[in-house]
Amino acid sequence: MTTAYFYLTAEGESLAHRLAAGHPGDLYGKENFKENLRRGFSRYDYLVCIMATGIVVRILAPLITHKTKDPGVVVLDQRGRHAISLLSGHLGGANELARKMALLSGGEAVITTATDVAGELSFDTFAQSHGIAIENIEMLKHISGAFLDGQPVRVITDKSYPELTKAAEARKLILHPVRGADGLSEQLPTVVLDEGFSFPKPPGFPVLYLRPRTICAGIGCKRNADGASIEDALLAVLKKEGLSPLSLKCISTIPLKADEPGIHFVCERLSVPLTVIPPEEIKALDIDSLGIQTSSFVAEQTGLLSVSTASSYLASGKGRILKDKVKFKGITVALSQTMNDA
Repeated sequence: MTTAYFYLTAEGESLAHRLAAGHPGDLYGKENFKENLRRGFSRYDYLVCIMATGIVVRILAPLITHKTKDPGVVVLDQRGRHAISLLSGHLGGANELARKMALLSGGEAVITTATDVAGELSFDTFAQSHGIAIENIEMLKHISGAFLDGQPVRVITDKSYPELTKAAEARKLILHPVRGADGLSEQLPTVVLDEGFSFPKPPGFPVLYLRPRTICAGIGCKRNADGASIEDALLAVLKKEGLSPLSLKCISTIPLKADEPGIHFVCERLSVPLTVIPPEEIKALDIDSLGIQTSSFVAEQTGLLSVSTASSYLASGKGRILKDKVKFKGITVALSQTMNDA
C-alpha cells in the first residue's frame, strides 16, 4: 500500500518526516502542490495532507468518484493534534490510517463514520480485513442502518469469524446456515457470506452479498489460446459449481504456460493474480491418491501428469479439490478451495 505526504509549511514538513519515519511514504512540499495532490489521488492508496481541511476538500472534490475506488485521505493540522479521516474511511482505510497517524503524532484521531462512532460492526471494514469481495455495495447502507437503529441483522453463512460470533452473542446478529436459506421469508436485513449462494429470486428484504476469495482456478491451454474462450470456459465451470467469479483467489498454471496472453487476459479481466506452480511440486504429488485425472498427451507435452487440477490444488495450499479438470476445446479448467478461509 503506497502513501504520499503533502505539506505547505516548515512545521508541516517536520511533521511529515516524523510520520514517514513510522509509516513510509513519498513527501511533497509546496512546489507544484495542487498538481501533485491531484496526480497523487490516482497514484497512491493513501494521501496524508498536513494543512487546513478546506484546502484538501476544494482540490480533491472534482476527483472523487466512489468509495470503492477513492484512496484513503487523512488530514492533520501542522502540529499533529488532530488526524481527521476525511475520505474512504472504511474501504479506503482512512479510519485506520488516521488512528496510526494520531499515534505517531501524539494527537487524536477524528473518526466520523456512524458505525465506528456507535461501536457497531461495519461489514465493509470486515470484508476488507478478511480479503472478502463485496458484490453489491449499494446494499451496505441498509445493513449499517439496521445496526444503527438497533434492529437485528441476519447473516447467512457456514463460516466462523470472531467478529460475527461476538455480535451474535450480543444478539445483534442472527446466524443462519446456508442450507435452507432460500426458503427464508422473515423480513430481516440480511448478509450472505458465501462463495456462491444467492437467492433465486429477489427477496422482500435487503441482501448484501459478500464473497470470500477462497477459490483457486487451474488453467491449462494450447499455445496462443484465445483469452475470451478461456474466460468463457472458466466462468462456465464456476457457474455450474454455483460459485461467484468474485470468490476467485487466483488463477494458476505451470511455467510453460505462464506467458500465455490468453491467461493474462483472464487474470486482468477478473482482477485476480496469476500463481505459477513449479513443476517439481506437481511431480511430488501422489496423483493417484488424490484421484486427479491424468493425460498421456499432457504428459508428452509438459512432462507432467496434470496441469490444471494439480496447479489449482497446490495454489490452494493443498486445500480441497472442488472440480477436477473440465475439458473444452484446447482448454482445461479445474477448481480447488483453500481451507483457511476464516
